[in-house]
Amino acid sequence: MTNKKHITNKRGILLLGSLAVIATAIGVLADYFSGWSDNPNAMDTAFSLSLENIKELFEYKPRWTYVLGNYLAIFFLPFHIVGSYLIYLALRPANKKYAKIYFYPAVYLAVLGTGYHGTYAFVADIIQSGNEALMLKMLDYWQYWGAFLVAGYSILSIYAFVLILRNKSIFPKWVAFLSPLSLIAITTIINFILPNSMSGIKTFLTVTGLNLPLAIFYFITTKYLLKEKKVDLVFP
Repeated sequence: MTNKKHITNKRGILLLGSLAVIATAIGVLADYFSGWSDNPNAMDTAFSLSLENIKELFEYKPRWTYVLGNYLAIFFLPFHIVGSYLIYLALRPANKKYAKIYFYPAVYLAVLGTGYHGTYAFVADIIQSGNEALMLKMLDYWQYWGAFLVAGYSILSIYAFVLILRNKSIFPKWVAFLSPLSLIAITTIINFILPNSMSGIKTFLTVTGLNLPLAIFYFITTKYLLKEKKVDLVFP
């Protein structure tokens, strides 16, 4: 009799993968609406950690754009947890302990990141109100929150890159160069070399932050999990 416990649940993986990719793609839209501006120079600081730097972006930004970005982020970015679970499954065959070291911080950062993105609407309202005293009070926590997230995602991305490169996953080594860390580097380079005449593409790459690379990587992860003969969908 076939042991069903050790048969890849392709429908389950496809469902989880689709959910992660679609939700993160909506997160890309959240980035776009939160960071879009008629002023291209302002968008260069769309996701700056400095409150002073983003002031120019939000000062005259239509309110409906960042409110929409706020709602899209709050309701869909939590599904990064699903994508993190898929990456955990991909890392688990080589070493379950290493996979857990990735998964639990990723879940923690997904929660913190959703909350942080949700603050952009409040920050924009305060900036547009012209309340300088309240803006100064926000400096006590908002910038440090963002800095912690950047540091956390950077460390986690480097960790995943190293595991894949050292063959500690189901991925071939070359996939390390399509990991979130690598994709962020690639999009940054592309954005730097593109001429100003291609401002539409540059704008999109500027404001999509981490969500676009993660959506791509969740898709790649789902693809390789579906190729596996033995993947148990169990809680870490």
